[in-house]
Amino acid sequence: MQEVRFPEYRAYEAARVESSNAMMALLAGAGLASHLLQLTQGSSHLLPEVFPQVPHIGRFNLESEAARVILDSADAHLGAMSVPYALALHEDFLRTCLSMLQRAGIASRSQVEVSLAGQHSLIEKLTGDTFDSDSLIQLDVLRSMRNCLIHGGGLVGSALISALQPWTERAEAGWVKLAPSPTRMTIGQRVVFGHGEMILALAVTTKLAREANRLIQRVVPRSQWADVIVADYRIETDGNILAPDFLRKIRGFARFNYVSLAMTDAELREAIDRSRLQEK
Repeated sequence: MQEVRFPEYRAYEAARVESSNAMMALLAGAGLASHLLQLTQGSSHLLPEVFPQVPHIGRFNLESEAARVILDSADAHLGAMSVPYALALHEDFLRTCLSMLQRAGIASRSQVEVSLAGQHSLIEKLTGDTFDSDSLIQLDVLRSMRNCLIHGGGLVGSALISALQPWTERAEAGWVKLAPSPTRMTIGQRVVFGHGEMILALAVTTKLAREANRLIQRVVPRSQWADVIVADYRIETDGNILAPDFLRKIRGFARFNYVSLAMTDAELREAIDRSRLQEK
């Protein structure tokens, strides 16, 4: 089953791609800067003296060698920033999914506000379906690592060790393709994020977001999806709902962004009629 590309899902995908591109650009930029500073090796001049035209260089008031040490460890700093950001984007998208379930009468208002720690299990309960268990384990470990960074002074705590208890061979195999195994961490050790964890967070949240999309497809009423399509089309195209060819145009739009729903003309026509009535 393909994903339904409703507005919030498209926005989530765009934000994820934008954040990924930004982090990769910063990582590459740090590498380029470090390489450039090889030309000034041994100089006692501070960077603002060597590169006075570079914006904000005054805040990086170091000699070349000291600056290169920082730039060469940029992946750890960027990982520490990007992993929490990727998790925050994912949490916000899952809240959107829960909001759609609330609109369908399946979730309560309080359930929509559940945090990332409980969102996946709640969606499973409400939809009667399941996420990939190994991806959930990986996400829980990433979430616990983030919590150690934000709330635990950057040191491994007991909650992270507990998150590793259900660890499986499949979760391990997927993780070590991108990052060092987390199973070697011990309490009190410093949590280290890097390029691998950055990519892993994006990959895991992308997979789980796609699964969430498919899970809610099965339980959100088709009439609700039809209403979403009509509202989406009108916002995206500023289409005139009273135009005689409105159904024909929205049919093509639905086939592009909502193909897996296979909406019928009758369903779309009823949604158009509901939208027209709301405007009267």
